[in-house]
Amino acid sequence: MPLDYTEIELTPEDFASYRKKGYWISPVLFNDEEVCSMRLELERICAGERDYDGFFWLSQPNFGTDDPAVRQVNNGWWINKVMRLTVKSPVIGYIGAQLMKTKEVRIWHDQMLWKPGLGVTGESDLSNNIGWHQDYAHWQCANTTNFCTAWVALQDTNEFNGCMQLVTGSHHWGLRHDANTFGEKDLVVLEAKYCPENNEWNADPCVLKAGQASFHHALTYHGSGPNLSTQPRLSIAVHMMPKDCGFTQRGQYHPNADLLGPYVKEGDLFEGPYFPCIWPAIV
Repeated sequence: MPLDYTEIELTPEDFASYRKKGYWISPVLFNDEEVCSMRLELERICAGERDYDGFFWLSQPNFGTDDPAVRQVNNGWWINKVMRLTVKSPVIGYIGAQLMKTKEVRIWHDQMLWKPGLGVTGESDLSNNIGWHQDYAHWQCANTTNFCTAWVALQDTNEFNGCMQLVTGSHHWGLRHDANTFGEKDLVVLEAKYCPENNEWNADPCVLKAGQASFHHALTYHGSGPNLSTQPRLSIAVHMMPKDCGFTQRGQYHPNADLLGPYVKEGDLFEGPYFPCIWPAIV
């Protein structure tokens, strides 16, 4: 089992750091055996294997084995037993509740992420990058920016193998409606585009041990450079929302809006089986 939430106590300094930087680094939440299991299951997911009768959300995985671009599968918890337990881990929900200051946490969606290893000669291959972006810029059908993402490393992760980088304090800059640029590749161009005048772009590498996680605000700019190792960099992102997160038609389209059905109205909550509650923990 992952680290019990009762073993986590966020201090006033932790909350102050999250408010100032826009992210917080957890202790190791998952042990080596759990990490090994999650790596195997993420590989199965990317190969198109399912544990349940349902289909993959949006599309069946179909990745080229030699493609250097990041492989991404959303809502792995829908089709995989291990990931269903991982994504719903009470310790993740508990930390999310503390940082979002909410009594109830629901899943927005997850991401299963595989960044192929290019080797040391791959530094100039931009296709391995994740563009600087704000998560909420992709999720503007929701009526709050108060989301929190847990990004779980499934191996020791650093700049050499393409760790995530977070721009310190950038959640204070406000929303850029066009910062839905996860899939863009030129980090230099994006930095010039999104860095406000009279601000500094301080990108901190998110160096994590296997099983450790970072938690970041939905307006914090983040992205990643190439994986120069010869092994894939695997990770899981769990995007969390507070109890009062509802639909707005005044934002941009996101597929999650479809899950509310044809009779959705302004303010309807993202709740129900597609958006499971992970905090409080269900005993």
